[in-house]
Amino acid sequence: MNKLSIVIPIFNEEKNIIKLFKKLKKINLNNIGFKKEIIAIDDGSIDKSLSILKKISGIKVLKQNNYGKGKAVQYGIKKSSGNYVIIQDGDLEYDPKDIIKMCKLLKNENKISIYGSRYLPLNLNIFPKFYRNQNFSSYIANIFFIFLFFIMYGKVITDPLTGYKLYEKKFFLKNKIKSNGFEADHEISAKLIKKKYKIKEVPITYKPRTTAEGKKINFFDAIKAIVTITKFRFFN
Repeated sequence: MNKLSIVIPIFNEEKNIIKLFKKLKKINLNNIGFKKEIIAIDDGSIDKSLSILKKISGIKVLKQNNYGKGKAVQYGIKKSSGNYVIIQDGDLEYDPKDIIKMCKLLKNENKISIYGSRYLPLNLNIFPKFYRNQNFSSYIANIFFIFLFFIMYGKVITDPLTGYKLYEKKFFLKNKIKSNGFEADHEISAKLIKKKYKIKEVPITYKPRTTAEGKKINFFDAIKAIVTITKFRFFN
């Protein structure tokens, strides 16, 4: 049986943690041939996130200083025991039920990753769907990164900024990820493409949250992402 490690980087998510982990525990992957483990990495939270995590049974809790999401994800992956890994954001923008449909796409193929896309299925509009309450600058950035990945790597990814990405664990045993922040996602995508991994996308549900509700990505993260995507096109 395959095993899926659900890796959740947490930074100041005390309002969402209990609800999120209840949803994750309810996911039944046994009937599609998967066991699961849940790993939470507290990235130096200054609220009550860590103390809440320690009270939740049935999960592995790790902690680090505030090094960034990318570093937290890599720490969680290193400590995981599954042969597949999915990254779950600590907020409630994504529905854990979609993990099931992502796992179904694996079908024991080698060199494959599954990305949950907020913009599939594509319709006849020129631009992807815009969600109510979605940050407009993030929406525009996503469109920009679609074109940037295509120009740099010849690969169309309809949702490069998605928070739902499922990987083979062995990819990380062979490829060191150097980025510490949100830009680590783009380093991983770049290296997957360069290593000839297949990236499949599947439609997922999405409920945007605002900056006031705790949205953390900002303009400087977008700049770092552009640099990362460009840099790893030419360097390893």
